[in-house]
Amino acid sequence: MDLIETVYFGWNALAHADGCETPVWDDAEVMHSEGIRPGITGDEHHACAHDICTHSDSFTRVQLRLLCRTCGTVHTISGESLTHVLSHTSVTGWGQPPRRMGEVWLWPGRPAIAGGEPHQFLVTRQPQTVTRATLYGIITRYRDASSTPRWIAGAVPDEDGAHQVSMLRWRHASRGLAALEDAAAWIAGAETAPQRPLVVAV
Repeated sequence: MDLIETVYFGWNALAHADGCETPVWDDAEVMHSEGIRPGITGDEHHACAHDICTHSDSFTRVQLRLLCRTCGTVHTISGESLTHVLSHTSVTGWGQPPRRMGEVWLWPGRPAIAGGEPHQFLVTRQPQTVTRATLYGIITRYRDASSTPRWIAGAVPDEDGAHQVSMLRWRHASRGLAALEDAAAWIAGAETAPQRPLVVAV
């Protein structure tokens, strides 16, 4: 399963031709990643009899995704061994409108199971599309030592931030919180609330 930051930021927008008068997609984005050929185990490697074959155990994969905001249909098309998966925003998370919770807007990640609730959200202060520029926070669910569901939040993205939530660094991070609403409220007030001190073990 992709991390929520990959779902939202791991794709590159396609450029329109010079002079395009209406440069609007129904959201078409492309992602380049590396795939491993199935069936490769141990010392067995992919081999081709042709001298100029560039195949190897791994390959560059190109994926294109298209979104219809009217009906919520999502098409994901992969290159190399061409694959087309027809899905829906209820399965991908991406493509759904944000949900307002208190003073912030929550952008859902992929549900852990079909029909389930997302366990991660990116957070913005306004309902504009979430981008690296509008990103303000992250909320992610986990289970504590007693298997109780808890939520942790990060606020104010900062490459040099002291806290890491998912693969992103944040200036502020919460303790485990009981409810999603608590995490959203914590993010809304993160810059003005007193923060717990950072403890560094020596």
